[in-house]
Amino acid sequence: MIDMSIPVLLAGIGMLFVVLALMFALVLVGRQVALSRQRGAFECSLQRRGLVGGSSWQHGMMRFGTDRLRWFRAFSVRVRPEVVIRRSAILDVSRRRLPSRTEGDADSYLVEFTLRGDRTILAIVDLASGAAMNSWIEGAPTGLVIGDAD
Repeated sequence: MIDMSIPVLLAGIGMLFVVLALMFALVLVGRQVALSRQRGAFECSLQRRGLVGGSSWQHGMMRFGTDRLRWFRAFSVRVRPEVVIRRSAILDVSRRRLPSRTEGDADSYLVEFTLRGDRTILAIVDLASGAAMNSWIEGAPTGLVIGDAD
């Protein structure tokens, strides 16, 4: 007699891995859809430092808040934002227009946030999001931005 329990067990384990992988993919996509549908959310790439040194650009979603910007990395299971930029910590913001790399693609802005503690954050956003970000910074209530005359 041939023992058929081992191939059936392997097939069951394989199907379990496939189901778990599909559920994980569904959670990732669901999180991304939920973030992108919230009010004040826009696509944004941030330059992040690596663990060993150097830096790389990571794509994600940035969301406006009353007193802070929250950046969520794309395709992550983390619920909380990876980077939070508080309006009160912003010392200076500079924008530089970047031409598109491919024909038919839209131009973008390189936004440099200078924060307290000699910290700098670089972000790349499209033109409309860059204008909205500029309005968010300029529309701060009196006293929330360093350098206000109050």
